Amino acid sequence: MRRVVVTNLHPMGCTPVFTRPLNYTGCDPLANAGAAQHNAALRSVLAALDPNNRTFLLLDVHTPFAAFLLDDNNGDSDNKKFKSTLRPCCESFRPDGYCGEEDENGTRQYTLCDDPGRYFYWDDVHPTQAAWAAVARTFRAAVKSFLST
Repeated sequence: MRRVVVTNLHPMGCTPVFTRPLNYTGCDPLANAGAAQHNAALRSVLAALDPNNRTFLLLDVHTPFAAFLLDDNNGDSDNKKFKSTLRPCCESFRPDGYCGEEDENGTRQYTLCDDPGRYFYWDDVHPTQAAWAAVARTFRAAVKSFLST
């Protein structure tokens, strides 16, 4: 391989699996610290392997995720793109349940939002298509440039 794109970690403590115990009012600082520590170590390893950044591109997904998740305007100064950033579109009735779960009678054990495009997270850990599209817009040019050189 001549070019390798490596992503860092997003603010893990802001995923609904961590925000649910906080009633979706904030992020788990310990999980976010773990992501920050991982990202610092990754940056250091890649810098040692490829000081001139010719083979590896460290794609920073942490920064755009944080902008949408932690900024009151959700990364968009003109309007609030996402109705919800810390609560998922698909939410289990039970803390230890999961999106798509049914009981023995086939009854849904979860709720679904009306408009997934207005939610940052689909379920406890996966961003929605709208979230990935918004995040990808922030680094599309950098990836294109790196891969074309």
